[in-house]
Amino acid sequence: MNVLQRFEFKFVITAVQREALLTAFNGDLRPDVNGGGNGAYPIVSLYYDTPDRRCYWEAWRGVPSRRKLRLRVYGTPEGSIPVTSFVEVKHKLDGVNVKRRVQTSPELAMEIAAGRADAGAFAPQEALVVREVHRLVHSDGFAPVCVVRYHRHAFSLEVDGCPEPLRVTFDREISGRFRDLEPQPDDRRHDFTLLPSDSEVMELKCAGAIPFPVATVLAKCGLSPRSFSKYCTALRLADATCQTTPSSPPFRLSSKN
Repeated sequence: MNVLQRFEFKFVITAVQREALLTAFNGDLRPDVNGGGNGAYPIVSLYYDTPDRRCYWEAWRGVPSRRKLRLRVYGTPEGSIPVTSFVEVKHKLDGVNVKRRVQTSPELAMEIAAGRADAGAFAPQEALVVREVHRLVHSDGFAPVCVVRYHRHAFSLEVDGCPEPLRVTFDREISGRFRDLEPQPDDRRHDFTLLPSDSEVMELKCAGAIPFPVATVLAKCGLSPRSFSKYCTALRLADATCQTTPSSPPFRLSSKN
């Protein structure tokens, strides 16, 4: 089992701003070794929620302690990047994100996230996550809602005085769908895009506040953190479509405002 605990800061930026940031960091960004030679790889995420969209509404209301369930598939079909999957419970508590996850094959990941896998077949720490997933599925009614695919460019950044490197990621070509809810490696089937073609999402993940040298670079580039959820954005797009197209998925989020 992997347990990750950190603060996450998100920015919606343009490709021009990304290039300005890369220049400003002056080669200090090191590509993620898991993403091939340059740290780039596709991610396909399957998001789960309750029938009344509890995850969406808790995020919208800013509930201090909330959990979400998702399944992620990494890799490429031809094997240039090995295929693997994570079943993740992401717990946000007072601004800190704690992610508990189990790494396995896409097929077994689907069984875990459906609440069908035998927790006793896993190592003790992984079994804890599997049981937590099963509680979300069987007690709370979590079920698949949408698939989101994007292209990630991931880096690490060492900063003087920080106990561990910052993780810096750029996500572009973010797209989604509400059908065929069984994700595949580098799955390019999609029905809508989440951002304009010239926009992408940057995330900084660190143990505490953004270090001052990094904050200085961000300020010079005119950037400040803002909330952005791929899952919540996809639902809002679906809701907007549903208002004008009766055949669209019946999410109707506006009815609970």
